[in-house]
Amino acid sequence: MNVDQLEIDNFDKYAHEWWNKRGPYKLIHNLTPLRIEYIKSRMEIKNANILDVGCGGGLLAEELSKLGANVTGLDASKKTISVAKKHALESGLKINYVCSSLDDFIKKNKKNFNGIICFELIEHVPNQKQLLETIKKISKKSTKLFLSTINRNIYSFIFAKLIAEYFLKIIPQGTHQYDKFIKPSEINKMLNDLGFETEDITGVKINPLNYNFSFSSITKINYFMSATKT
Repeated sequence: MNVDQLEIDNFDKYAHEWWNKRGPYKLIHNLTPLRIEYIKSRMEIKNANILDVGCGGGLLAEELSKLGANVTGLDASKKTISVAKKHALESGLKINYVCSSLDDFIKKNKKNFNGIICFELIEHVPNQKQLLETIKKISKKSTKLFLSTINRNIYSFIFAKLIAEYFLKIIPQGTHQYDKFIKPSEINKMLNDLGFETEDITGVKINPLNYNFSFSSITKINYFMSATKT
């Protein structure tokens, strides 16, 4: 099973904080509108069947549901899924939340997803290639795949690891492991080998004054990728 229990334990510490806009997930709240914009620009969301892998507390899943998508949110953390289910119920949203690894999930589910989202997850799993291989198994022809993660270089080490976690402390210490950061070219090769066609790579930049995000042509730190199963 391609799950790092230490990563889950780390996220479990802050599971109750997912919907606190000023808490440890503040940056995810700020990033969510850009995530939605990126997806909307590349697929029709209304009535689409979308799988959100590593959905966390449901920030993105809820926004997709509000736009008319049929959302399945998948996360390996029981505490996190519990928070996501509770908030969706309170918000009057019908979202299918499942506490499971992706490996176990695909054993019981068919290839019926128009879109698969894997935002800020690939840098938290033990085997990144295996994650993409498993995503392939549940992808049908023309399935859209959306990824976001952190590049691996001196800039990302300084800004996404040292400054973000230890100097500004805008994310919990230990959130990221530098050796799990991954270059766009590495993901692109793995996707191509698995029968996906990479369509876009877009950088993300953060405003240091208000911590809001915007798109960028620079992919040295955070970036989005989109691909289609051929």
